[in-house]
Amino acid sequence: MNDTNMIRVHLVDDHVLVRDGIRALLERHPQMTVVAQSSCGEDAYGDYFKHCPDVLMLDVVMPGEGGLSVLRRIIGRDAQAHVLMLSMYDDAVVAKNAIEIGALGYISKGTAVDELYKAILKVAAGEAYIGADIAQRMALLKSGRGPSLDLLSGREFEVFQLLAAGKSVLDIAELLHLSPKTVGTHRTRIMEKLNCGNVAELAGIAIRQGIITA
Repeated sequence: MNDTNMIRVHLVDDHVLVRDGIRALLERHPQMTVVAQSSCGEDAYGDYFKHCPDVLMLDVVMPGEGGLSVLRRIIGRDAQAHVLMLSMYDDAVVAKNAIEIGALGYISKGTAVDELYKAILKVAAGEAYIGADIAQRMALLKSGRGPSLDLLSGREFEVFQLLAAGKSVLDIAELLHLSPKTVGTHRTRIMEKLNCGNVAELAGIAIRQGIITA
């Protein structure tokens, strides 16, 4: 945290109303200020290193480069980044992958204001914070009663999300900064692990799990 004891927050969300709403909430808190806002994953990476916030609040699902991919790139350059993932979905697999990549916290957009403040304070201090509902789902996932998406590695899950959203192999390669051959290999493994014959079946799984909307 900086010397003034103010927690400097960088907001990343593709919806301006969401960003404005969260900013208004945070700036009611005497210890929090918003120093940057980004509307997409591509801008978030550069803005993060420009402003060096105490906490990066990063949306999971965005058009173009998604939150998990941005998280991976930022952690790859700054392993000490304090990242709080923000999601519309309480999905345990997404949360698990985010934590494994390096996020300190994960909450849903339906989180109460007091819990939002608590999560930011914890993450700013370098401590982990996971919303209660998400933590329960992660416990079920660990027990083996969770969804089959747990079979996917973190990178495979990122590719799965984009395939299910209708992105081509070339699109995904560009968004995730991978070669088309690598993306194709991930695609094949995903199909095998989830026992799917085509992308439409992948999309069906994503819709049922709440990863994307129909």
